[in-house]
Amino acid sequence: MAELPAVHVTTDAIGDLDVDALIVPVFRGAIEGPGTDVALRALQLADVPRDHDFRGKLGEVLHLAAPGQPWGRVTLVGLGRMDQLSSETLRRAAGSAIRSVLPRARTVATTLALVESSIEAVRAVAEGLLLGAYRYDDARSDADPIAVTDMTLVVPSSLVDGADTAVARARIHADAQCAARDIVSSPPNRRGPVEIADLAVEQLPDAIDVEVWDEDRLEEEGCGGLLAVARGSARPPRLVRLRYQPTDPVACVSLIGKGITFDTGGISLKRPSSIMESMKGDLGGAAVVFGVFTALAELGIPVEVRGELCLAENMPGADAQRPSDVIRMRNGMTVEVMNTDAEGRLVMADGLALAAEDDDVDAIVDVATLTGAAFRAIGKRASAIFANDDDLLRQLLSAADAAGEAAWHLPLWEDLRENLESDVADLDNLGRGDEAGATMAALFLREFVDGTPWAHLDIAGPFWQDEDRYHLPRHGTGVAVRTLLRWLEAADGSQR
Repeated sequence: MAELPAVHVTTDAIGDLDVDALIVPVFRGAIEGPGTDVALRALQLADVPRDHDFRGKLGEVLHLAAPGQPWGRVTLVGLGRMDQLSSETLRRAAGSAIRSVLPRARTVATTLALVESSIEAVRAVAEGLLLGAYRYDDARSDADPIAVTDMTLVVPSSLVDGADTAVARARIHADAQCAARDIVSSPPNRRGPVEIADLAVEQLPDAIDVEVWDEDRLEEEGCGGLLAVARGSARPPRLVRLRYQPTDPVACVSLIGKGITFDTGGISLKRPSSIMESMKGDLGGAAVVFGVFTALAELGIPVEVRGELCLAENMPGADAQRPSDVIRMRNGMTVEVMNTDAEGRLVMADGLALAAEDDDVDAIVDVATLTGAAFRAIGKRASAIFANDDDLLRQLLSAADAAGEAAWHLPLWEDLRENLESDVADLDNLGRGDEAGATMAALFLREFVDGTPWAHLDIAGPFWQDEDRYHLPRHGTGVAVRTLLRWLEAADGSQR
């Protein structure tokens, strides 16, 4: 990953800032009103040209020259309507602004954190700047460094004592999210299951214990889901088991990540072929869990966290599993494979069963790019959350809100459970009928948690996007990393 810029805080007057670009927020509609005139006079800008296409809409930018000033130019960024201001609008505006100045500036300052006098606003602006500055360049033969090297936040003097800590935590969260982005965006020929397992061994912090199960160990341990999905590929599967153990943990949780390093659909080949490009990102859940583990020790998370990265490639090779095959899972249940493109739940089932075997685990959360039905239900900008425990559900929804990552609760309808019954095995991996596909997948996963409090995050919508949007880049977004970190930070009530 390209190194993200440094972020500093200051209470200096804007006239004392010697930077290439100054980013100034504008509320929607204010560009033509007295509020903007006052702001521009404060910047000592004379004869400012008006672009009447700029209205201060959220994320909209307008670049102005600033002759005679210590900053080379001013970038106005829209915040949208004043009555809709939130930490997330600040995060999005910061991301849009920094992307707009990346090609031209090395040093940047912004007054965005002055709009709302709170530590959370400082943190949101810092996250937006860092996440917006990211780009994936690792596959280029001659990658250019990120142009911006230093970013400065002007903060109220009343917040200066806590601002550095807020920025430091923002950086850890952003680095973790960008680590997930790198994995999702990287070319699939460069990172199959073995390569992702090696990445965990080589790059996760020393505080994380890493154990890798190869195909022989998976056979010994009865992980039939991982083995069955990988049969059609020349690349063998891997299960990466992670453990972070702080002193005197307040709880113990397990995170399970779906890691299909490329998903053709297997014999049930995906159609149309135009959707195939994004299937390099079907390991998005495993990437999220990987990203979370990069940050745990540095954040001082008070929770013991265990992880399972369930890694396989789903290809239609000569030995690929077939529709109507029956496989035996880690927990002994048998599953009839009705569709080989419903493979993610098979690899996840083994990971969930392993996590549920530990009596000291207080909660299990899985993350997966699992179903198109999820984003058809709630759109591509939000994650769907299913849970068998109301308290865990509330915690995760609150964490998602704090992180600015949209999430929506979808139900586990008991009446649909009978649709998972198979004529020849314990379960069917698809479910009869063509209804509630996201719920059917979640009900399938629930069979493997043995009653442990559990939540399932279906990130099939927001894990990937086709163009830059605010602080989120084209392709892998890393969505859900900051939600899970916020959830873990809040475990002892010390961080919110």
